[in-house]
Amino acid sequence: MSNNILWRTLFPALVVLIFLASGCVKQGAPLYYHTLSSPEQASVSSSGNSLPPILVGPVRIASFLDQEQLVRQRTSNSISLIEQHRWAGNLSEMLSNALITLLTQELSSEKIYSFPNTHNEGGLRLELDFLHFEEDQNRMATLEARWRILSEDDQAILHAATSRYRIVPETKDYDGLVQGLSQGLTRLSMEISTKILLLTSSTERDQS
Repeated sequence: MSNNILWRTLFPALVVLIFLASGCVKQGAPLYYHTLSSPEQASVSSSGNSLPPILVGPVRIASFLDQEQLVRQRTSNSISLIEQHRWAGNLSEMLSNALITLLTQELSSEKIYSFPNTHNEGGLRLELDFLHFEEDQNRMATLEARWRILSEDDQAILHAATSRYRIVPETKDYDGLVQGLSQGLTRLSMEISTKILLLTSSTERDQS
């Protein structure tokens, strides 16, 4: 009787070992983690030192984008999450940091901070709401964002806009998709930089 009990105890372990030895137990699919790229951009400002500080934030994303996984639009009313391809960090934070890097390059200014900042400096404030940042039904990298620039005292909206970009990825893999989304973000930052320069130059003219 004791031999039967021992056999019943060992049998499941032996089955597992046999499956492992024969390669019948499949490994989980590998996970790939992506970051946003920040390509070097030509400066759009020749007088960055005269710009006021710029505070970037809050940067909000639509709830369906607030995922670890990359998102794909399947139809106009449905999405799918790409389980094997994920963001390497919090997407909202990554977008904020990428925008700060891009604006710093484009405006030739080191006074661009995340909001709220620890530098105790006031300044223009840039708020953004990302409505789309995913692969669309046609496999294009799609970015749509509402943004506005607020005065230094937050009492006035100096400019408000909605920007949309659709980028054809250079490759059909998910690296290509992320590069396309990064290109869309670069175009958005260029649009914002141009508007900031127009606003600050008109303010300087009014004060002179």
